[in-house]
Amino acid sequence: MQGRYINLNPNFLEERAEALYEIYKSCKVCPHHCEVDRTDGQFGFCQQTDRLTVSSCVQHFGEEIPFTGSRGVGNIFVTSCNMRCDYCQNFEISQNRLGTEQSYETVAEAMLDLQGNGVHFIGWVSPSHVVPGLVKSLAYARRKGLTLPIIYNTNAFDSVATLKLLDGIVDVYLPDLKYSKDDVAREYSHIKNYVDHSRDALLEMYRQVGPLRLNEDKMAEGGLLVRHLVLPEGLAGTWETLCFIALELSPKVPISLMSQYRPVHKALDKFPISRMITSEEYAQALRFAEDLGFETIYCQEMNDALHNLPDFGKDENPFPMKRPHNESMADGPGL
Repeated sequence: MQGRYINLNPNFLEERAEALYEIYKSCKVCPHHCEVDRTDGQFGFCQQTDRLTVSSCVQHFGEEIPFTGSRGVGNIFVTSCNMRCDYCQNFEISQNRLGTEQSYETVAEAMLDLQGNGVHFIGWVSPSHVVPGLVKSLAYARRKGLTLPIIYNTNAFDSVATLKLLDGIVDVYLPDLKYSKDDVAREYSHIKNYVDHSRDALLEMYRQVGPLRLNEDKMAEGGLLVRHLVLPEGLAGTWETLCFIALELSPKVPISLMSQYRPVHKALDKFPISRMITSEEYAQALRFAEDLGFETIYCQEMNDALHNLPDFGKDENPFPMKRPHNESMADGPGL
């Protein structure tokens, strides 16, 4: 499979990258709209200048079945984030900012190396605050032979204006729609107006690519798949979130209901997110999805051992094992 950007003239892709880079000069790349000049070494909420800081570039098997296939996704884990989730399993890089500053050309070479390792996709993980740098790297890589499709793996706190400049570049949007109430988002992820920004972002993603499409080998060809992490005590607002997807987008959009929540980082001392979810909480989320008529539901088993926390302090792959693929419930409950 080839990425949509292959259909773009290389010069046009580079012009798009430059248009995105201009946003850094009074930064509105994400919904925070910090309006600092990141090209002059300033930084706002994400604490990043215009340079790319990357923690890891790895062949990863933790995504859903249509992406991992037999050879995994080549994930670029960027440093920092535009959210501050108390329970983030990647807190070492998202909040402690573990990583090294790299040139756009170096990141381009990393994408090419991953392609050489045979991965099915290039994944940009938590890219919302560094979209211009990633697209600049993509433009370099495309000139040198990169052809793989791009997965935009995001917390959904994205700027619609930035997403519009990704039209024709990103093949798969993979957002985690986290909350249905702004006060909960502010309490546990320390941001404002998450609900409107995230839902507007999903509407734009859906406009660009539609629901996820699979080929005859059941591998993704492009489209939107929405993740939702089930939280303790219903804090994620699962019913309202799934209603938005089913009614404002389409029940044809596959959803991935994640049971992998584990209290880490600041969540360890913050009730009620200081506990794991129960089997009943997860079963209820699955019932909600079935009641709303979703055609494809990816689920996870309620098993601690399946969800290994990454160690980004390691020189090699930070993920200690290949996690089992999520199961599909396209033909009915699979638990």
